[in-house]
Amino acid sequence: MKLTKQDKVELSKKLGDEFKARDVFFAAFQGLKFKEIASLKEGLRPAKSKFKVMRNTVVSHAITNAALKAGDAAVAKGPTAVITMDSSDDVARAAKVLLAFAKENPALKVKGGFTASQWLTPKDLEKLSKIGSKTELLAQLAGVLYSNLAQIRWVLEAPTAKLAYAVEAVREKKSKEAK
Repeated sequence: MKLTKQDKVELSKKLGDEFKARDVFFAAFQGLKFKEIASLKEGLRPAKSKFKVMRNTVVSHAITNAALKAGDAAVAKGPTAVITMDSSDDVARAAKVLLAFAKENPALKVKGGFTASQWLTPKDLEKLSKIGSKTELLAQLAGVLYSNLAQIRWVLEAPTAKLAYAVEAVREKKSKEAK
């Protein structure tokens, strides 16, 4: 489909608004086969992420329209794929899927991305992929809080339990003396 200049301008404005509102990763996909791209799209779906191939001029104008500053000028060079996240809760999960796929398919090169309007380098994305998702981190926090509360409860109940054992021992001693 041939895009007119007006279509490209409208598309870049729309994409720029999407860049402001969502977290975005950029990747080069030259050399990937259709089946490989389809499997990447399928892998990103549980992370509530979308993989789209965009024209470089549209991507560069969208970044400009969104008033974002890419840390790498090569973001819009070569074939560019845009990975957008519907929820900021799944940024780490999407990064994990993307980098795992890139490890299996070296033709996919992660260029960087934006999260909360901050530029992320490929190394930042790698660090991000190593931490858990929001739900995993919340589960770990809940476990730590529960174990701390259980320890506090045990410490507070210990004197009461010792007192109960002492009272029981005195009762048994008196019942033996009474016999």
